[in-house]
Parts: sequence; C-alpha cells; structure tokens
Amino acid sequence: MNIIPNKLKLGDTIGIVAPSDPVIGENIEELKQAKEIVEKSGFKVKFSKNLFSNTNGYSSTAKEKAKDINEMFKDKEIKMIWCAKRRKQF
Repeated sequence: MNIIPNKLKLGDTIGIVAPSDPVIGENIEELKQAKEIVEKSGFKVKFSKNLFSNTNGYSSTAKEKAKDINEMFKDKEIKMIWCAKRRKQF
C-alpha cells in the first residue's frame, strides 16, 4: 500500500473544509481571495457544504463538520483537502 500521496497536477481539485475553527468575519473574504489565487494557479477549488455555516451562532455543528470532511474523503474528484482556520487577531 502506497502511503505517499500523488503530487497535485494542474487541473486537480482541492477541497476546503473547516473542521475546527469557524470561518467568520474577515476570514470569509480572505478564504475567497485564496480560492481565486489557487484557481488562477490552475487548480479547481471546492468548498465544503458547511464551510461558512453558522448553525451554532458561531460555526457549524460538530456533525456538520464531520460530514464535510467525510464527504471530501469520499469525493474521488478531490485530490487534496485543505483545512481552513480562522486567523486570530492579537
């Protein structure tokens, strides 16, 4: 069994999930800008269903987050999973 993943190739799809911190406020715009940069670099980007969800008044629920990441692993189109997190202001 090969545990080293294949290298990304132009045209591959990168899935973005937020399994921990919520993507809220300024981070939403930052993530959308990052998506544009990645797409201009020749890759496709797929946001998870609940990436910007606010079910708890703060972020998505643990079940929604788990479903998102499991869906990314099941999706044969996804070649890399990028875990987004909130940039904390100090």
